[in-house]
Amino acid sequence: MDEQQKLTGRTIIASNRLPVTARVEGGKLRLARSAGGLVTGLEAVHERGESLWVGCLGLSSTSSVPLDQEDLKRLRDEGLRSVDVPDELYEAYYTGFSNSSVWPLFHYMPDRCQFSATTWNAYKHVNQLFADAILAEAEPGDRIWVQDYQLMLVPKMLRDVNPELSIGFFLHIPFPSTEMFRVLPWRNELLEGVLGSDLIGFHTLEYMRHFSNSVARLTGLEPQMDTIISGRRSVRLGAFPLGIDVAQWHDQAREEGSEAHLAELKTNYPDTKVVLGVDRLDYTKGIPARLLAFAAFLERHPEWVGKVHLVQLSVPSRVKVDEYREIKQEVDGLVGMINGRFGTPGYVPVHYLFRNLDRTKLMALYRRADVAMVTPFRDGLNLVCKEYVACKKGEPGVLILSEFAGSAAEMGEALPVNPWSQDSMIEALETALNMSDEDATEMMQSLWDRLARFDNRNWSRNFLGVLDDVAEQNGPNVGVRLNPPSLVHLLERVQTARSVFAFADYDGTLVPLESRPELAVPTDATLALIDELDQIPGFRLTIVSGRDREFLTKHLPDHIPLVAEHGALVRYDPQRGFERLVDEEGQVELRENVLGIMRDFESRIPGSRIEEKEFGIAWHYRMSDPIFAHQQALAMADNLGELLQQTPLGVLMSKKAVEVRHVGINKGEAVRSILERAGFDPNRDVLLTMGDDRTDEDMFRVYPHANVSICVNDGPTIAWHVMGREKLMELLTELTRSVHGTSAEALQS
Repeated sequence: MDEQQKLTGRTIIASNRLPVTARVEGGKLRLARSAGGLVTGLEAVHERGESLWVGCLGLSSTSSVPLDQEDLKRLRDEGLRSVDVPDELYEAYYTGFSNSSVWPLFHYMPDRCQFSATTWNAYKHVNQLFADAILAEAEPGDRIWVQDYQLMLVPKMLRDVNPELSIGFFLHIPFPSTEMFRVLPWRNELLEGVLGSDLIGFHTLEYMRHFSNSVARLTGLEPQMDTIISGRRSVRLGAFPLGIDVAQWHDQAREEGSEAHLAELKTNYPDTKVVLGVDRLDYTKGIPARLLAFAAFLERHPEWVGKVHLVQLSVPSRVKVDEYREIKQEVDGLVGMINGRFGTPGYVPVHYLFRNLDRTKLMALYRRADVAMVTPFRDGLNLVCKEYVACKKGEPGVLILSEFAGSAAEMGEALPVNPWSQDSMIEALETALNMSDEDATEMMQSLWDRLARFDNRNWSRNFLGVLDDVAEQNGPNVGVRLNPPSLVHLLERVQTARSVFAFADYDGTLVPLESRPELAVPTDATLALIDELDQIPGFRLTIVSGRDREFLTKHLPDHIPLVAEHGALVRYDPQRGFERLVDEEGQVELRENVLGIMRDFESRIPGSRIEEKEFGIAWHYRMSDPIFAHQQALAMADNLGELLQQTPLGVLMSKKAVEVRHVGINKGEAVRSILERAGFDPNRDVLLTMGDDRTDEDMFRVYPHANVSICVNDGPTIAWHVMGREKLMELLTELTRSVHGTSAEALQS
């Protein structure tokens, strides 16, 4: 991405809903600006006029009220692009999968999850509709910013079509621990979808760590700090807590309308303390637990009866869903119980509001509240606590904040509570209500100063700045060579060359990787393919492996040249046996020291195992816990590196293994040795190398301009071509069929 593209490209925002609410009046579509944290957070990006926002209109579908040209023009003028989703499909995608599978699971409530293949398919379908809409709009230099859990498949869908796109994804809800996430039947698909991004953002480092751990456990990728190598791209992870426009909230809370409402509230609550709860009515917000804690507080501290009010504002949410109707009934019952138990003719303990509240009235309520209770069971961030602080600058206020709200990570001055512990909330209420005005004012000022530095503009600026850096690092050419080699072109080269020197890796290339290496043996079809390749005139196939010679000679044809232990042993001529390329003399003591270190790790890492070879030793951890074992592998590599300084031995980290071998050994040197002995001429002969591992990169470096190099692992590679292992086998099968005139089906049977 060049600097000109950075300056001229747009930001295409994608979210489930557009930042407008649609309603029908007199058969016409009417649009009104929406409220909410996402809209507030992104207004700094969208207001500049350099963005396009893609999403649904708020009606689940516009099919019943088609958009006319005037509607479309208005949307376009406001930088909006509507995605039309039929009602039934939207219901299955949104209420079904998004909010009945992902939402409860990510909030640690698996008992509320409903998993269904039907809703999962709807989720995939709608994500594809979003991806298609974005691709239809995207231009060179644009960056895509996908928002939240409803669209987790979109990044990969975009990447599959256009590998050069700059794509960011932000998750606004918690990402759960690996143990919780693994419950989801389609867990890998969601991870792969999000990993299509260049940058993945979370509100907290904890969510970022949970995501990284899930990737390690479920995909086989090994995250490095804040980076995951996925294919040829570096996917960056980051924590970016969403902010609000602190100055705007503060100033508007002091405008004439809000001041009038504040004066009215002071009259209504003249000599009492006000504790405020503001939440969307959702089972994750902990409203019933808060009400019960308030009742228990009055029970334990009867001196506060008549002197404190709990004002609970619950914003209607998903009112058509049974679970949400049930929680409303529960809250209504608790409010009645508390008011009946502690109320008097002149005192109502709980004032309950079930509606949306005008923003000026909400700001006045924030200013009047002596205490704000923000006590969700689990929350991605929670902006209520930030809005409360923003309105309070220079005035006393106390914030009670759940340790399970994402905001707790950046609001350390607040009184922390465990919402699952009633005692914790009662103690926090007691502390808050007895705090001096001086201390309460200091709390608000300290929190206000930090929030003002990290507001919504800072959030979007930081995220997009990192996205630009990562996208530039990945480069616009990241997908250029992901094409498989052309069969026609390869066949032409094979038939016109004097000789074809082909070198194929074993594990992961000729045979699939297995958790237990001894299980990775060639099938009859693979052995038949090797024989057919060897019978092509002028075609010289050599199998190059990290395996020892005993395994290779046991499982591979006698007539095929072999390279064992990454090049330490070479069987140039099947009739003469193996020759050494290095000398192992003088390394006996070093070998014992290496084995001692590896055995120590083997004893502490369940599932790991040591493989002793003639010229090397490998410690495998493919069957071990991927996160802990990888950390231990890094520690082992450091220990061995110190031990082997100033020696002819070196440490290699390959796929789920740490290996010690001679520094002069690598597959590339073995290939060069074979080519030199055979009289290879790059102008008359063809070199074909095939592998999947970083150890195979040395083969790809040999005669790079004459080397038809194929990597069967879509990771960082210098190979000219990338394709799946099965596709490579199909290509080689088709090559033999074309040369011999046999059927591919016969070779595969």
